[in-house]
Amino acid sequence: GIQPASDQALNIAYQVFKENLANVEYLIGYEGNEFGFSGNLEEDLLGITSVHPMREEAVREYLKKAGADWRVITNLIKKGSLIELKYQGKNFYLRKLPVKA
Repeated sequence: GIQPASDQALNIAYQVFKENLANVEYLIGYEGNEFGFSGNLEEDLLGITSVHPMREEAVREYLKKAGADWRVITNLIKKGSLIELKYQGKNFYLRKLPVKA
């Protein structure tokens, strides 16, 4: 399966990006489960997951706060807007980004 990069590899990648790009951030820690809510659940989830994957427990907590259930996620996956990935034994959800031809 997929293994996390070493601290050294992450630092090298960060330095290369920093030398070549204007705005680079070093985001490597768990994001937690606190996410904002605008009232449009699907758009909020897709906005969050376009920036970084959400752990399953964070998604479930977010849905609970919004008064929604897992069908929202199932529908987003069926529509091809959201994908589910397994990493280190945990399920993560992220927005499926469009592929440029």
